[in-house]
Amino acid sequence: MKYLSVVLLLLSQTVFAEQRIVSAGGTLTEIIYALEKQQSLVGVDQSSVYPEAAAELPQVGYYRDLAAEGVLSLKPTAVFALEGAGRPEVLEQIASTGVNLRVYKKPDTVDDLQHLITTLGNHLNASKKAQALNQKIQQTLPKKAVKTELKALFLLSANDRGLVAAGTDTVPNMLFDYAGIKNLAKTHRGFKPLNSEILAINQPDFIVAPAHVVYSLGGKEAFCKQPSLTLLKAAQSCQLLVMDSLLSLGLTPRIAQAINQVSNYKNNL
Repeated sequence: MKYLSVVLLLLSQTVFAEQRIVSAGGTLTEIIYALEKQQSLVGVDQSSVYPEAAAELPQVGYYRDLAAEGVLSLKPTAVFALEGAGRPEVLEQIASTGVNLRVYKKPDTVDDLQHLITTLGNHLNASKKAQALNQKIQQTLPKKAVKTELKALFLLSANDRGLVAAGTDTVPNMLFDYAGIKNLAKTHRGFKPLNSEILAINQPDFIVAPAHVVYSLGGKEAFCKQPSLTLLKAAQSCQLLVMDSLLSLGLTPRIAQAINQVSNYKNNL
């Protein structure tokens, strides 16, 4: 009986060791690394930019626009995809080949994030590490700050077509909430266009934007000089916090770092 138990244990470890996972979603990839299971990864999507080692893995395109051929060329045994990944027909094609397709709900709250970590821990045979990671997040998570009169705006886009801002049910809104800051785009849900003339009346004290958006426009100064921002005093003085894109748009194990970045910027105004 003891010999049989050892054999079963070895077989179980072999099954987990043989997993070849493609991760489609930066949040998932970051958690997999945090659980120290990156040896199972054979490919990631373009949003998987943290840690730096993830960007060195073969890429399968952006997670919202996956191509079955690219994913299957890596011969995965499993595809871990974040909610919203790919087109339904692409996911069906991947699953039809016998690949274990798992689609995970995109976390919107800290509780969601911790549930996702627990689930991934179970799927990766890393339950104890998942528990430890959740404890670390709980211990480092700042308490919600007292509400202040400061107002901010998170911009996903600022160009000739106008402004797209983060409203409720977004990670930026949660970061503002933790930092005690009023979100001027709380009038809508998700990421939607915002009327810049309204903002000219109700001015933000500072602007937050993801790094990939800012640098695609030429950097911080170029971003602040966008015609769509000319009416905003915060843009005129370039009161702009540039945040790591994944850190500001997705809930990851670095949630405490994201909150602290916003809080520190607010405190130094």
